[in-house]
Amino acid sequence: MNNHASMVVDQTGVSNEKKSAGRTILRVLVVLTTLLVLVIGSGLLYQALASANDASTYPPPGKLIDVGGYRLHIHCTGTGNPTIILDAGNGGSSLDWSTVQPAVATFARVCSYDRAGYGWSDSGPRPRTSGRIVSELHTLLLKAGIPGPYVLVGHSFGGLNMRLYTYTYPHEVAGLVLVDSSHENDPTAQAAIKNGQQQLSTCQQFAPFGVVRLFGLLNRFVAQYPATVQSVVKAHFYQTHFCGTWFDESAAWDESTSLVRTARVQHSLGHLPLVVIIHGKDLDASWQALQKDLASLSSNSTYIIATHSGHDIMFDQPDLVVNAIERVATAKSSSVDKR
Repeated sequence: MNNHASMVVDQTGVSNEKKSAGRTILRVLVVLTTLLVLVIGSGLLYQALASANDASTYPPPGKLIDVGGYRLHIHCTGTGNPTIILDAGNGGSSLDWSTVQPAVATFARVCSYDRAGYGWSDSGPRPRTSGRIVSELHTLLLKAGIPGPYVLVGHSFGGLNMRLYTYTYPHEVAGLVLVDSSHENDPTAQAAIKNGQQQLSTCQQFAPFGVVRLFGLLNRFVAQYPATVQSVVKAHFYQTHFCGTWFDESAAWDESTSLVRTARVQHSLGHLPLVVIIHGKDLDASWQALQKDLASLSSNSTYIIATHSGHDIMFDQPDLVVNAIERVATAKSSSVDKR
């Protein structure tokens, strides 16, 4: 065989080897792609079926009210006047008041509700600012046929919302109870929210594929609730949209605090009955100063330190919250003609 023939054979052999290697790589890629599609599809199906099962297992205890193309859940118990309205913190729902509400219902009409995207409520339009939340709550109360006056009770971020509601609709509000409420000028909260954005974003991205549910990534938050409602809370937390809702509210933090800051300058609480309850465990001076500032908003305020509580006072010392609500409701009933 001459050199030219040998070269042709060698090149042909190399070419065949390259083609064979290429086909092998292609087959591997096809297999991997197929497996990936199967995994993703299985995750989507698992999440969808589990979420549907949760929804049917735990129906809403209250009513779903259309507030403009989407529904909000509100659960009212008890009778009396004024009506108590409860709002939870970031990531929370009507179940945050599962210990407080039954006790309050013995002396007043009390309504807990789920902000859009939490609990049994549908997701709502963005941005999820306190301004939008207050507008939605106002519409919800009107359409649900729940007239004022109201004693508004807010925990953490819910406190920020309830203050803005009071500034926006002052003639509807009989009193205010702030439970370890967020403050519009708290740099620590702002930093914590910014730091948590990445985790919430990751949770939001993986939730539709069942990853968050499968590995129980939110179980530590579920464990903070009373045992009697943990199964329902877990069902809510592992709904596909939960992390996205929490992310959206956090993303709107700066705008929400700005709205409250502006409203505070423009409106006064005057002599409105106000109770400010703060946690006592590991209480630092800066948080205490912010809470005292909240207490100074009304000339008719009471300031309480929950000595045995962390941030979730409604779980740690629910009686304090119940007594504060009764105090404000009673104060209003004795001075209703003065407003």
